[in-house]
Amino acid sequence: MNKYTKAGLTALAGSLVAVSAAQAEWSVSGAGKMSYTSENGKSDPVEGGRFGLDRSITVNGAMEMDNGWAVSSSFTIDGSTESNSSITVDMGAMGALQYNQGDGAIGISKIDDTLPTADEEAWNGFTAGTQEHGRAKHSSAVGFNYSNSVSDMITLNVGFKPQGAKMQGTGAVSGAAASASSEASVALTITPMDGLTVYAGTGETAGATIGKNDDLQVLAANYTYGPVTLGVSSTEIDSDTASRQYDTTGYAISYAINENLSISYADRTVDKGDVSVDEEQTGISIGYSMGGMTIKAHQNKLDNSAGIAGTDHEHTEIAVSFAF
Repeated sequence: MNKYTKAGLTALAGSLVAVSAAQAEWSVSGAGKMSYTSENGKSDPVEGGRFGLDRSITVNGAMEMDNGWAVSSSFTIDGSTESNSSITVDMGAMGALQYNQGDGAIGISKIDDTLPTADEEAWNGFTAGTQEHGRAKHSSAVGFNYSNSVSDMITLNVGFKPQGAKMQGTGAVSGAAASASSEASVALTITPMDGLTVYAGTGETAGATIGKNDDLQVLAANYTYGPVTLGVSSTEIDSDTASRQYDTTGYAISYAINENLSISYADRTVDKGDVSVDEEQTGISIGYSMGGMTIKAHQNKLDNSAGIAGTDHEHTEIAVSFAF
C-alpha cells in the first residue's frame, strides 16, 4: 500500500475551511485477480473463454475535525467503472454515519449470509434461481448506514435507503429508474461469550411492484472452537406476493488447517412460497494465502433452481489474486 500525505493547507473553493497536514491522509491500494470459471447445466450458457481478469484501485482519504470526529471517504474503480463510493463520519461514542453508493452493504444486508466459508458463498455464480437466492437484504447498497458498538458485546447497524435513491453524481436528479419506495432495516451482532457470535435483523424493503413491500427477518449464529467454525442461519422474506415469499435455512462448517490454509462446506435450502419443490444449494471451498497472494477455489451446486424440479446448475471457480 502506498500512502501520500497532504502538505500545507488546502483551500476549498474560497471557503474559510482549512485542513492541516497532520489531519489529512490519503492512501491508494489495489488488487488484481485472475480466475478460471466453469459452469454446467445453465439454460443460457455463456460462450467464450473461461479465463478472466478482475482489477480494482481504491483511494481512501481521512481527516480529523477540531471536535475530534473523524471523516473518511473511499472510492473504488473496478474494471474502468465506479464500483463503490462512500463517505463516513465517525462521531466516537455516538457511533458512525455512512452514505454508501454502489457495492457493499447497509443495515440487514451486512448479515444476509454469515455462514463461514473459505472462499465464496454457496449461492455464488448462479444468475438463475430464486430472488436473491433467499437472502434477506436491501435491494441495493445505495443509502445510509448508522453503526455503533452499544457495548463490548453488541454492534448495531441501521440501514436506510431513501425513496428515489440510485447511483448518481452530485447535482443529479433521480429519474424513473430510481427506487419507488424507501427501505429500512436494523441488524445486531452479539458476542455473548468467547467463540460465539449471534446475528439478528429485521427490516422492510421495496418489492418488485410499487406498493408491494417485503418484510425481512434474519437469525444466525457462528461458533468457533479452535480451528473449527460452525454456522447456522434462518432467513425469512414475507411479501403480499406469493412468488416473493422465501424461508431459507442453512448450515456451514469451516476448518483452518493452519494459519494459511482453510476449507469449508455449506448447505442451504430455499422454500419458495408458490412452489412445492425446495431449492437446494451446496458449496465446497478452499483458500490459501501467502503474504499478498491468495489462491482460492470453490464448487457450488444448485438443484431445483427457483423450485423447478430437475433444473440443476454447477459453478466452479479457481482464482489467484494479488493485493498491493
